[in-house]
Amino acid sequence: MLVHGISLFNYRNYREQQLNFHPSLNIIIGDNAQGKTNILESIYYAVTGKSHRTNYDNEMIRWGESFLRVVLAGERYSGKIKIEIIVRTDGKKILKINNKPKKKLSELIGAINTVLFSPEDMMMVKGSPSVRRRFLDMEISQTSPSYCHNLVSYNKALSQRNNLLKAVREGEENDQLIDIWDTQLVNYGVPIIKKRSEVIGKIKPIAREIHRKITDGKEEINVSYISSVNFKNMDDGVKEEEFFLKKLKENRKMEIIKGVTSLGPHRDDMGLKIGSTDIKSFGSQGQQRTGALSLKLSEIEFIKMETGESPVLLLDDVMSELDEKRRKFLLEVVREKVQTFITSTGVEDIVEKVNGPGRIFEVKEGKTSLLQEG
Repeated sequence: MLVHGISLFNYRNYREQQLNFHPSLNIIIGDNAQGKTNILESIYYAVTGKSHRTNYDNEMIRWGESFLRVVLAGERYSGKIKIEIIVRTDGKKILKINNKPKKKLSELIGAINTVLFSPEDMMMVKGSPSVRRRFLDMEISQTSPSYCHNLVSYNKALSQRNNLLKAVREGEENDQLIDIWDTQLVNYGVPIIKKRSEVIGKIKPIAREIHRKITDGKEEINVSYISSVNFKNMDDGVKEEEFFLKKLKENRKMEIIKGVTSLGPHRDDMGLKIGSTDIKSFGSQGQQRTGALSLKLSEIEFIKMETGESPVLLLDDVMSELDEKRRKFLLEVVREKVQTFITSTGVEDIVEKVNGPGRIFEVKEGKTSLLQEG
C-alpha cells in the first residue's frame, strides 16, 4: 500500500498545501509547533476518518474558516485510490472514495491500511486497559469490516444499557427493560471477544520473535487476552452467548446500584509478561518500551498477513522516545519494506541510519517544502 500524495485545505495551520511522497521513506523535519504532526495526522485522518489527537473534527478546521478539505491519492494491489473528506463547521462531513459519495466512515476500511506510532503509544504497556483495547480495536478494524460493525453496535448498546441502569436506579424505568440491551450486548459482544482472542493468537508469536531480536534473545514476551467474561469458566455444552447472558443477569443488582455495565469487551485487557513478571505493573521502563515497540511492529506483520500488503507506517516523533538500540532496530525493520513517514526536529540522526532512497521535507510556519531527495 502506498500514499502517493495529499492535498490540504484549511487543515489545522495549513491554508493550502500539496505534497507528493516517496514510495519508501519520507522524513518531515521542523521545529516544534510548526505543523509536522499535522501532516501525519491528515494522512491518518484520510484513511480512517478519525484523528488520533482529537475526537472533534471541528478542531482541525483552520481558525476563521468554515470548512476543511483533505484529498489523499493512494494505491494498493487492486488499483489506485482517491479519498476526499470535507468537514464543515456546522458538523456536516462529506466522504468520497474515487469520486463516489459514501454514507459511512466504515467504508474507508481497507482502502489504505496504516500503522501509527506516536509518543502516546509508549504508554501502551504501562497505561490503562483502554489504551490496549484501542490498539486491538484499531488493528482489527482495519482488516475486518464485520468487527468494526460489531464494535460500533456494541458501544451504542452499551451506552443505552448504562443510561437505563441509571434510570432504573432512580426509579424512572422498569428493570425488565434491561433484558433487551442484555441481548444486544451478547449478540455483538461475543463476536468481538472471539475475534480479539483469535488476533492475539496470531500476533503473539510475531511479537515474541520481534521482542527476542530487540533484546538479543535475553527476554521473551508473552501476550494474552484477558476477558472479563472469561469463557474458560463455562461448563461443557454451554454456549458463549448463554454464559455471557447469565453473567449479566447475575451482576444486574450491583450494576443498577453503580449505574455501569461491569462485564463485556469494554472491560477486557491484554496480558503482557516477561517470564512470570507482569511488565504492565512491574516491568522496567526499558521493558515497557520494548514491549510497546514489539506490539506496534507486530501490527505491521499482522496486517500484511491478513491483507497480503504492507501497511503505511506513520512514526510521529517517536525517535526521541527510543534509545539508540531500539531506534536502530526500528529503522532496520522498516527500511525499504514499508512506506514510512517520520517526523523529527532534526534529520541528522535518522539520515545516518537509513541508507536508501527517500525524501526530506521541511516545515516552517504551516508551509512544507521538499528539502532533499535521494
